[in-house]
Amino acid sequence: MKKVIYDCDNTMGISNRDIDDGLALLYLINNPEVELLGVTCTYGNENIDYVYNQTIELMKEINCDIPVYKGRGGYRMEDYYAGVYKNETSMEVDEVEKNEAAQFIVSTIRNHPEEISIIATGSMQNLYDASFIDQSVISNTKEIVLMGGITEELKFGDKIMNELNFSVCPKGAFTVLNKGTKVSVLTGNNCMAAKFTGEEFNSLKERFKEDDSKLKNKFILNKIEKWMNEFKNEYGCNYVILWDVIAAIYLTNPELFEEKLVTIKSRVEDFTRGYINIVKDYKENLILSRDDVFKMVEIYKDLELNTGINVINLPTVISSEDVNKKMIEIVHT
Repeated sequence: MKKVIYDCDNTMGISNRDIDDGLALLYLINNPEVELLGVTCTYGNENIDYVYNQTIELMKEINCDIPVYKGRGGYRMEDYYAGVYKNETSMEVDEVEKNEAAQFIVSTIRNHPEEISIIATGSMQNLYDASFIDQSVISNTKEIVLMGGITEELKFGDKIMNELNFSVCPKGAFTVLNKGTKVSVLTGNNCMAAKFTGEEFNSLKERFKEDDSKLKNKFILNKIEKWMNEFKNEYGCNYVILWDVIAAIYLTNPELFEEKLVTIKSRVEDFTRGYINIVKDYKENLILSRDDVFKMVEIYKDLELNTGINVINLPTVISSEDVNKKMIEIVHT
């Protein structure tokens, strides 16, 4: 069983916002292979107050007592679909140390070094703050699974979707991707290979009809249906991408994915667009130890140079159908 911290920007329940964080949370809570130690809230889809309040409401709605910790950030979403926001988050020491989400991450890693898996699907602010508080936190994490970043533009027909995870806290993304020694990133581009279609949703509804007594079935169906309708109105697609759920499924079932090790050479300014700069692919599926990573690449010790090199994993979905079945199987439990 994996000990997991889930760091997210959940906005399930807010109109015209993705609900994939909420679905990923339900997936992790219901998965018997996961011991979810806590949920840490960050900004991204919305400001931190919205995210924290919606996450508390979701936990009440499903009668779950797993602790939820509030992050921080002077972030304001102005136009979600256009990707317009303002971020005036301070890195003053006093402000960083007030971040209860970051403090929870630090204390948990200190108590369980190299035992904790972190899945992060919003901004990297909490992980950035945790690293600021204790520079050993990221290297002492067993594994980090991220949903975010792009290797090329995200296109839905003639519309481009802006990246809103790495780009909203670029220094945090830079820090995590360059300090981590076992980092897997489910990029926006790779996630688009796994579409959850209208046909699959109808199949899900039929499955839920078989157990009509469970209130959470109707709750989940309504949330997904509303999200699919909003997505169709904006992008003209009869499907949604499960984004953060895909990252959660990779954490628990990596055998459903093909590993792809790459060398990245990144600058902070690259992450202002969420862009991951790949300089080399590794053809073989190697299992890297911490020592292997440091032998293979040069890690810049001074992050203020704004340049770093690291080896990360960019998993790709082998079968969209299998990944969607796994989501349905666990969420329907």
